[in-house]
Amino acid sequence: MNRVRCWPVGMTIIGIFGGCVQPVATGTRVSYPQLNSRAVQRIKTAIGSDPNPAVRVEAVEALESLGDEEAGPWIRSALLDVHPAVRFAACVAVGKTGDAKAESAVHERLGDENGSVRVAALFALHRLGHTEKTGWMPTYLLEHDDPTVRRNAALVMGFMGDPGVIKMLARAMRDSDAGVRNHALEAMARLGNREARQELAFMTSAGIGAEEVFAIQALAQTREAAYMDTFRYKLANAPHMETRLAAAHGLGLLGSDEGLDVALRALATHRAVIDDPNDPPDKQALRIRQLAAGALGAIGRAEALPQLSEMMDRSEDPRLQVSAAKAVVKILGTNRKHGSPFLETRSVRKR
Repeated sequence: MNRVRCWPVGMTIIGIFGGCVQPVATGTRVSYPQLNSRAVQRIKTAIGSDPNPAVRVEAVEALESLGDEEAGPWIRSALLDVHPAVRFAACVAVGKTGDAKAESAVHERLGDENGSVRVAALFALHRLGHTEKTGWMPTYLLEHDDPTVRRNAALVMGFMGDPGVIKMLARAMRDSDAGVRNHALEAMARLGNREARQELAFMTSAGIGAEEVFAIQALAQTREAAYMDTFRYKLANAPHMETRLAAAHGLGLLGSDEGLDVALRALATHRAVIDDPNDPPDKQALRIRQLAAGALGAIGRAEALPQLSEMMDRSEDPRLQVSAAKAVVKILGTNRKHGSPFLETRSVRKR
């Protein structure tokens, strides 16, 4: 999924599950303003009141994708959150959206007690045009004692859009921490480095579920059409559902809806897909459904709205509520370009 991985959680290999896609009634009409308002409000509620910092992080990232004035005040409020992961996500969101109104608050985060938040503040200020302290970034990337800080330094350097940092990221590929190396590799690929993209393409065939998912997600963020056939192959043939969903997401970002049925089936799962004592059933189902929501948001087809709306409104897990709301906002934003106040859905194939 397309999230800022401030404190990453490792993915576990899983298998394919079965199930049917129930058809959406032909001609169902969904009011854009009403559904969009509900989705945005769900995200705002999570930022303002959810006790789980992971939910608040996802909510910040969801608002970041709105890219409008309505999101700014809520992202700025997250700069003062009690949890560093939320402050980190807020700083990154400010940098990505270019919210000049947050400049003063971001300056304060340069003195944050958490190193990752300071890194994100450097990134935000760089994107806001204040580059006088950007030179501190390599120290965080190469010398900080905490590998999480080094990982996040690599991550945000990839968001800077400056190919000049590739040489510094290449040095980070010698880091003893695998997470730092992965984030540096992804950042270099995002910045256009051919060797990094070739390495990621090789990793998609590694046969290891977690590595495949990481590599496909990283390649997807390049928006490079050259990888469409790779995504198609993984969508059709990968033995692990997480890999197939990552491929569906990548295809969606490239304008293809080929992963629609796979993602809809995955969104409906409520059970574990393998028996693994190190991967609890509830975590398996959560991970699958969040990836499915992300893929559906990237695909942008209105057929997914009924299922996403139900998950957003009825799920007992706020993480799923926010994931669904984010996907709803993305789909509505895609369809709004056609100028219609309503979205006409079509029937989804049964399988």
